[in-house]
Amino acid sequence: MKIDATDEAIIRAFQVDGRQSNREVSRALNISEGTVRQRLRKLLRARAVEFDVVVDHAQVGIQFVAYVRVSVAPRHLSSFLDTCQRLPEIFYLAHVVGRFNVMALIAVRTAVEALEVINTKVEPLRGVEEIEIRQVVRAAKHDFHETVIGKHD
Repeated sequence: MKIDATDEAIIRAFQVDGRQSNREVSRALNISEGTVRQRLRKLLRARAVEFDVVVDHAQVGIQFVAYVRVSVAPRHLSSFLDTCQRLPEIFYLAHVVGRFNVMALIAVRTAVEALEVINTKVEPLRGVEEIEIRQVVRAAKHDFHETVIGKHD
């Protein structure tokens, strides 16, 4: 999908505050509310952007957040990812490069729950060769602005 400077400005505005109205964004950018609404609809339909809620896990009783690195035999990788993406305890899942070819982020209430998820839901899956768990002690930065804005091809 091609985006232009107006799309980028709208994205930036909602990255600052995703709860603001289209009217507020239109005023800040000096464009019509209809333009914001139309552009935002186009971006959402194309799945170029989405709105979500970020939760402070400690405030809602989630005491164990960890990165789980998994080495999966390549021939079983697709089915492993398909199965893991349905696990509610995993909220980030990616195929990555390296010895550990899967990276997941899990969030559960306790370390015991984490081990139960790993031992009963992840480790028994076909192709799992090795698992490494890295518990998050403290998040120094939590930013979902994964877009580089300002570069056009």
